[in-house]
Amino acid sequence: MSPPSLKREHSIANTTYSEKSATLTPPKGTWIQKIKSLILTLLSKYWFLLGLAIAIILAWQFPNVAKKGGYLRAEWTIKWGAVIVIFFISGLSLRTKILAQTVLRIRLHLLIQIINLMIIPGVVFGLILLFFKMHMPLNSLLLVGVVIAASTPTTVSSNVVMTKNADGNEASALMNAAIGNVLGIFVSPALVSVFQGPLIDATPEDETPQQAGGKVDFVSVLQQLGLTVLVPLVVGQIIQWLFTEKVAKIKVKCRLSDVSSFCLLTLVWSVFSDAVASGSFGSVAVVDIVAVTIINAGLYISFSLLCWFLAYIPFPFPGPRWIQRLRYSRPDTVAIMYCGATKTVAMGVPLINVLYQHGDPGTIGVLSTPLLLYHVEQLILGNIEVEILKKWVHRGQQDDIEQQQQQEEIAIPAPHDDDPTEYGTEYGSDTTHVPSTLLPSHLGQSTLIQSNIANHSGFMPSPFSPTHHYR
Repeated sequence: MSPPSLKREHSIANTTYSEKSATLTPPKGTWIQKIKSLILTLLSKYWFLLGLAIAIILAWQFPNVAKKGGYLRAEWTIKWGAVIVIFFISGLSLRTKILAQTVLRIRLHLLIQIINLMIIPGVVFGLILLFFKMHMPLNSLLLVGVVIAASTPTTVSSNVVMTKNADGNEASALMNAAIGNVLGIFVSPALVSVFQGPLIDATPEDETPQQAGGKVDFVSVLQQLGLTVLVPLVVGQIIQWLFTEKVAKIKVKCRLSDVSSFCLLTLVWSVFSDAVASGSFGSVAVVDIVAVTIINAGLYISFSLLCWFLAYIPFPFPGPRWIQRLRYSRPDTVAIMYCGATKTVAMGVPLINVLYQHGDPGTIGVLSTPLLLYHVEQLILGNIEVEILKKWVHRGQQDDIEQQQQQEEIAIPAPHDDDPTEYGTEYGSDTTHVPSTLLPSHLGQSTLIQSNIANHSGFMPSPFSPTHHYR
């Protein structure tokens, strides 16, 4: 080989080697950047769960800061101020036009609210009564807290987000979040009042949950819930209705949903600070927390399946006509599942604060623990359900498309040899006129021209012309 060719081969070899080495050994810092990116992604997605853990740790280490009568005067700054901000932002977030479009779907709204505010509280109440009768070795206050958690309405934001992510009916979820929280102001205190007496009577004698007793003062409860929940919600709705575009821009720019979540974290911080300061968690063992966690997970999964069954009514397709009328679409079923089985901390914790405001401050922390655990678990399990339900919705849409195509094919009539006017055509001596819509695009026009020539001139087209193949 000549020297120039050797030099060229040597340079090519060096180039290949350098490219391989660059591929096999990435520059330093790539893995660190990926890890940082992953951490930031997880923080942005699950920052509320991290904030929940931080709030509990702060309450554990510094209970005097956010307790009742503490440095922050939390009974005013948090238990009034933070709650008002939360529901004012909720009023700004609930889109009035979308709510108006779905307000007439009465049967769907009734199904969700009956499941959320009647079936679930009743089932959980019966289950906890059974636990008490069986003398289950669990903390009585925690079990009473499970019943209170079941008596709260559906959550405001997370069920709407998860419904949207699963390609469900977002408008229905949004409407029922609003309906549920307004109804919860009146229904939840009534449920707790009805359940309270039988629960205390059924409590084992060696345990003393009398701290959770007491008569519910409905006038005081409705007055405080009205001022902290209903009024801010209505004011937010009025502002959102009058200045829709401006509110939408401010909501995105100021990240009002994150502000609402932060206010909720301060409320959790205050509740746990009261519980730690009064020593109420001294009687709560780790086993009790684990047991309540398992109970909550079982309840959420069971009630989600119940919502799916009542909404979709699984029956061999297509089923009787009355089942088809009662069955909801798959997007509607997703909304019913998320709205029916979820419970709100934003409404539940203020409710517990109001109901037991004259009792031991630490009692509120223990009673709130099952609701906080349920909220965390419904976020985790709900996000796991998102991908499953999304595939289920898409599969249903694909089945509908295929079914529609089959119906369209069946609707096209087949030609009959003994019907000379099947397609509105005429028969010549030995020529059939076929409509151009049944021919390929490159044959239709030429076929019509040739047939017209044959009709008017008396000459038949060549046997080698395209019409020969369609006789």
